[in-house]
Amino acid sequence: MSQTPYGFDAARFRAARAAAGATVPHIARTAQVTERAVSLYLAGTRTPRPAVLVLLAHAVEAEPAALCTVDRETLRHLRIFTGRSRAQVGRELGMSEATYRELENTGARGRLASSRYSPREGRWLAWEEWAAPKFATTPDRLAAAEERTRADYQTERKRRRQRQCEADPAFAARIEGLGRPGRAQRES
Repeated sequence: MSQTPYGFDAARFRAARAAAGATVPHIARTAQVTERAVSLYLAGTRTPRPAVLVLLAHAVEAEPAALCTVDRETLRHLRIFTGRSRAQVGRELGMSEATYRELENTGARGRLASSRYSPREGRWLAWEEWAAPKFATTPDRLAAAEERTRADYQTERKRRRQRQCEADPAFAARIEGLGRPGRAQRES
């Protein structure tokens, strides 16, 4: 089973299976899993690993994203929809798995995910241009997923800080104290 929730939707998988007229044995052969595993995916009691998701989608003639319900598509979703691990995507982007994990979790690109020169095209390519094919998507979709990743990270960071302030009054006082000098400068 996948350790990362990414929105696999058994109802969508069942609908795609019905539309394609695919049998459980056909899906199992194509996805290289057991018929029991396919039955568990169809029932919604098991979530396929990203690599298996891609094969299941192929078996029912659908895109991996079509088998998932995702409110806000992030970099994690784009990677999962290609069926690759963080290490694989990191290698393709020319960065370590740890650096890619940071990008996928925070949306912070750093210098390894900046523009690159393309000798074939004779020009510099923006991150969205050269990285989008690695995610099997468009530059606009990649940029939107990156922005959502960044926004989700900031929101979660604020939630964690709020919970910590509620649990530890001394921490809350330190945070409040750090904010005063900045406010004083802005007000003067």
